[in-house]
Amino acid sequence: MVPLLVYLDREYVDAAEAKVPAGGGHLYGDGVFTTLRIYDGSATDLAGHLERLQQHGARLQLSLPEQWEELPNIVSGLIRRNGLERRDGRLRITISRGSDPGRPLPLDRLHLLRSTLLVTAGPLPEFLSAWQSAGIAVVTLDGRFLRGNFPDLKTLNNLPSVLALRAAAARNCPEALIVDHSDSVREAAVSNLFVIRENNLLTPPADGTLLAGRTRSRILELGPAAGLICSETRLTLADLAEADEIFLTNSIREVVPVVTVDDRPVAGGDPGPVTSELQRRYREHLLGRIAP
Repeated sequence: MVPLLVYLDREYVDAAEAKVPAGGGHLYGDGVFTTLRIYDGSATDLAGHLERLQQHGARLQLSLPEQWEELPNIVSGLIRRNGLERRDGRLRITISRGSDPGRPLPLDRLHLLRSTLLVTAGPLPEFLSAWQSAGIAVVTLDGRFLRGNFPDLKTLNNLPSVLALRAAAARNCPEALIVDHSDSVREAAVSNLFVIRENNLLTPPADGTLLAGRTRSRILELGPAAGLICSETRLTLADLAEADEIFLTNSIREVVPVVTVDDRPVAGGDPGPVTSELQRRYREHLLGRIAP
């Protein structure tokens, strides 16, 4: 197998040889990241992801990397070097706080620290298409697994999501729904939640208590054309039990049906027709955006 390359601070290097500074953002989770799909060699919605990355970084007073304007070319070069020109894949862009040996935890003069840029790209996981067609089982977890005090930011402080995925894996599930202390189901560990009830498309509100993904926004835009009434509203465990269909979204997984919650089937226990229709519309929308 050909080793994957990554882009790290002005160099394309073997992933196994990449090294980040011993201090700075990697010590404290002080940074931001985004992940997106590669379709047939093209990084889809790169501009939208970079805009969100810049916004989240600004809230952390994180300097843009020196190569910021070069990022589209950097991404294209990495895709080519990893043999993904005609393949689907996944891309991640990470920006972390720069290192200062004399200030392991910098609290001021942040503009003087040069941010570290890491870009990675690789193939999609083989099981993803099976998830999309057959659906997945999920578990519910309590408020201990919430993202923390800044849940709307996509930062490197990602431990709650990692722990949630591990807890789900221990029960043979690839995802977990996080339920807060008021019995509201906010989101999944790495996905946004949608419920279908009759002709209503329901999702928890982007009110600062969850990470509202790019795919979530697109589904809300596509819903009306599919005859759905879209609402951002509080969802509870009772709403999940009464749902006709449930699905999850993120940029890599797209639209994934949920067929069981805590071992209880969702409706008939199979992916529903509305979810399948939204899968189709979402894919056509994206392919239309990247078609020459």
